[in-house]
Amino acid sequence: MKTSIAIDELVAPLRDTAVQTALMLKRLGQRLDAFALDLARDVGAVTRDARDLAGAARDQATAIYRATPRAARLAQVAAAIAARHRWLRLAAAARGDTGLSAGDHRDLARRVTAAAAELRGGIAKLGQLASCRPDLIGPIWAAELAALQDDVPPVDEAAIRARIEAELGRPLAQAFAEFAGAPLAAASLAQVHAARLPDGTPVVVKVQVPGIEDVIEADIAALRALAGTLGDVPGLDLATLTDELSRALASELDYTAEAAALRAFGDSGGSAGVIVPRPIDELSTARVLVMTRIEGARLAEHLERAAPAERDRVLAALVDELASQILVRGRVHADPHPGNFMVTEAGALALLDFGCTLDLAPTERAAYARLVIAIGGGDAVAAARELGTLGFVADEPERLVAAAAALIGALRPGAAVSELDWEAAFGAQLAAARQLGGLAIPRSFVLLGRVLATVAGLLARYRPVIQLHGVIARHLAAAIARS
Repeated sequence: MKTSIAIDELVAPLRDTAVQTALMLKRLGQRLDAFALDLARDVGAVTRDARDLAGAARDQATAIYRATPRAARLAQVAAAIAARHRWLRLAAAARGDTGLSAGDHRDLARRVTAAAAELRGGIAKLGQLASCRPDLIGPIWAAELAALQDDVPPVDEAAIRARIEAELGRPLAQAFAEFAGAPLAAASLAQVHAARLPDGTPVVVKVQVPGIEDVIEADIAALRALAGTLGDVPGLDLATLTDELSRALASELDYTAEAAALRAFGDSGGSAGVIVPRPIDELSTARVLVMTRIEGARLAEHLERAAPAERDRVLAALVDELASQILVRGRVHADPHPGNFMVTEAGALALLDFGCTLDLAPTERAAYARLVIAIGGGDAVAAARELGTLGFVADEPERLVAAAAALIGALRPGAAVSELDWEAAFGAQLAAARQLGGLAIPRSFVLLGRVLATVAGLLARYRPVIQLHGVIARHLAAAIARS
């Protein structure tokens, strides 16, 4: 009994302490809850105000994160090529030469071409565009970069077959009677394989390179970062260029849209003697596009071996078709490097690869037509008005008119392509562009300018005996009449 009482006397203080501690913790918890609630109320307004900014920062950080490995690789490649360039310059100086030799340029061009082919994505697309401008980069560089038009390392056949079967949801043997494992062409975003349908129809299968979506996303982020870093560069509207080129690259990954573009071009009644592939809808998805096969020679190969009269005919047909697209039909094939054009045995011009297209409203077509007519007639006031209508802006409108005149001066009545001083024309164009300040360009001209530049490069190289104004005059009239 005494022992039990002694234990109770010992435990009682501990029990009281525990009770008091529990009450204290309860009160403390209540105070903490109240404090937390007050704090939440205090910062609530700040949080709401900062939410949009935080979201934008998060999106930017995500883009930078995604672009970082790609950007690091680009920087590594650029550094290696720059180091090679410095070494070749030192070696040339040691020989007593004032500049790089043709062999030095070929060495650098091959390194750049190999790097672009390995990097694929937007970098290879830029190389393709540059290859169409030997007047600007020189014939050696253009010849080497031309390999990017359809000569990049092919993707492993097993990966291509797996992608096709995953997209179609069936084995290749059920979809095709024949399928060639070796690609007809391997490009930056896709590669093309020959195949035959069960009914015997020869087709080509365009397959998106596995993983290219992430590469393009990183390239787009890098382009945006570059535009933000460089800021305002005279003669360039980097913000618009970046936005539109990014949109164009992204759209090239949607083969459903490309199939629709093929159908639209096929139904639009193009120029006589111009053909496009027909999509096989039941075998096409967002990443696999099956089309009827067109046999023929690549445009560059055909022009190189053709007689002068045949070169003139084909290039006139190309100009006529593109003028019809730009001024009359309003749907433009906006990836016009020579690898995307063929000439059939019957002499028809075939247009391939409709992953990048441009739509022009009737008002835009008419404004471009009036601009050409104004520049052709030397009416600077009318030219400035049409440039403004289209959305071109510059601090000094007269300089903008001069740049436009240098770009499309070859379209003046009586101007013979074979007699034009193309080097001087391109020099004047670049000089006028460099003097432009506060430049803004319409989105449509980012892709349209690429089309015009590519065609100008072909005309400057082959100098056909044609007058461009005579080829496009009826399209100019039709554009104005339909506005």
